[in-house]
Amino acid sequence: MSRQIRSLICLLPFVLGLLAACSDQATPTPLPANSPRPFTVTAAPSDTPFATQTQPVPTNPATDTVAPTASSTAQPAPTVTPSPTLQPTPTPAPVVTPTPLPTTPVSLVTPLPAVPFQPIHRSGGTLMIGALTSDYKDHNFSPYASDLSDVSRHLQALTWNAGLLFLDPVSLDWKPLAAKALPLVEMGGRRLTFQLRNDLFWSDGSPILATDYIFAFNNAILKENRYPHLADLQHIRNIAGPDNKTLVITFDDDYANALEIIKLLEPLPEKVWRVYPSFSDPNLNPEITHPSVVSGPYLPDATALNYQLQPNYYLGRPNFDRVSLVLAGSQAELITGLKAGSMNWILNDLTVSAISDLQSSSDLSVYSWTPQDAGQRYIGYNLDNAFLSSSQVRQALNRSLDIRSLISVVEKGQAVEQTTFLPANNPYAVKRTPTPSFNLREAQDALKNSGYYPRDADGALADLAGKAVAPLQLIYPDNIAQAALIAVYLQQQYKQLGLEVDLNKLDPATYVKTRAAGKYDLEVGLLKIPGALDPDDFKAQFVTQGSLNFSGYSNPTVDSLFAQGLRLDDPSQDAQRHRVYEQLQQMLADDSPVFFLYTLQSSTVMARSIDPGGAGLVNLARWQLAWDAFPAIFNWYQREAA
Repeated sequence: MSRQIRSLICLLPFVLGLLAACSDQATPTPLPANSPRPFTVTAAPSDTPFATQTQPVPTNPATDTVAPTASSTAQPAPTVTPSPTLQPTPTPAPVVTPTPLPTTPVSLVTPLPAVPFQPIHRSGGTLMIGALTSDYKDHNFSPYASDLSDVSRHLQALTWNAGLLFLDPVSLDWKPLAAKALPLVEMGGRRLTFQLRNDLFWSDGSPILATDYIFAFNNAILKENRYPHLADLQHIRNIAGPDNKTLVITFDDDYANALEIIKLLEPLPEKVWRVYPSFSDPNLNPEITHPSVVSGPYLPDATALNYQLQPNYYLGRPNFDRVSLVLAGSQAELITGLKAGSMNWILNDLTVSAISDLQSSSDLSVYSWTPQDAGQRYIGYNLDNAFLSSSQVRQALNRSLDIRSLISVVEKGQAVEQTTFLPANNPYAVKRTPTPSFNLREAQDALKNSGYYPRDADGALADLAGKAVAPLQLIYPDNIAQAALIAVYLQQQYKQLGLEVDLNKLDPATYVKTRAAGKYDLEVGLLKIPGALDPDDFKAQFVTQGSLNFSGYSNPTVDSLFAQGLRLDDPSQDAQRHRVYEQLQQMLADDSPVFFLYTLQSSTVMARSIDPGGAGLVNLARWQLAWDAFPAIFNWYQREAA
């Protein structure tokens, strides 16, 4: 446990020291001379977001940046043919030309005065929070859901807050929350005993019991519920409740992230949830979308749009009497609401242009940063597909993608390149200087080395017997515009290799089910694991039995290295632990069951009337998560245990 706390304390100077290095990432280096020009996205079917296209313009060979466009009128343009043996696109199509990447260093965080965080005390009132209707319609209050949006996480912060402990964002020390004190540690760190507070109650006035924690744990570890942190919970051998106010948690070994695992445990009211036939299906359990009994400071109404104080909250009255969501159909409506004052804050990231616009408002505070647990966009491969089962084939497909142009066009610059499966700002991420890997010729050569050639007759990629590779089925969720853009881009790029890709746009629920069932070849995904700071937190996509291992990847060496890294608990083993995760990053980059495109940046905008500003609400060297800053507005963590 001491190793974990000390390492977290070291996080602050690391983040500050990282700024200069990350600024270098923001300035692109030229592509190799033999590489094709930065990417163009062909016109999409009418139901995809390419209604308006811009004219392709010449690029500067010295810098590989794009010259300013003279007109926004769509004009046909031939698709670049990367090699004489590749077939050109039969019909010229309109293209989207990437905008120039920034030429000046961009800081990962907005510097703020280095002053201590001060509690904020208010006399009540209503907090109006804006959210996109498209994100809200799939909201989920289960802390153990398989896939959560930022909106869902924020709503959970309003309704649940009975974890045993929390990590103080200022001191970086572990502190008790629903527990009276930090645990009694026995058996060499494998057994931890907590005593619950005496004033711990559900919103209906009944006591929160040890059995409520045990009920939540026993359901979260069921594989069918696909909890993203399942692999972490599986390190717990047993949770026992000798009495209603005592929890004894026994691990199967001494782990470096034991307290982080315990922090995952959020009790659920057993008496309410157990009457429903499902723990994870909102169609069978109404508590998932409209909880009737909660542990946090606010109780939602029947619409889950308005939140009133619940009188039995053990930390007392929060700063606001009421919280209300204001739904918006577009980002433009969110921007208008912030400017007009009808919204005090929003739960969605905004585009770079919107952020720039809002920064000029004297009534708003704007913060941008790259969290250590930031979201990552990725391409997932289904290894059950014979063609995709070859790592050399997967590497070839990776090389057909121009990551920097994707960041510029799809993310409008609000992302940074990452070199491994860890987010770019993670302290364990290999920080080698990114080098361009986009090269369609090399991609084609790699496919030839794997035994696949374009047929002379039609240019279709085929095996040595002349049998064409079957069209690849690519799935993506219909509620993420960027996923649609990336999907169309993949279809275009793979076509230049002779591969056909069928795009399957699915609603979020169908997307999750289809992915879990393995009924796809490719997926455009977003990995976002809130609070994931330790490299072990990201293993669920790669270990053989990982809850997020949709690719079917299995490598005993990878499994063994993840297990080894988790057990290097002593501070004297830090260097050894780093070497283990460096080896894992190299192995997974070579095997590439999942290809990570980039790390997303985050931003938040709030009315100055609720922003503590220099007092440190989003003092980003310390506040790594927007939803960790969220409770600070309400002054939730300023009271001592009873």
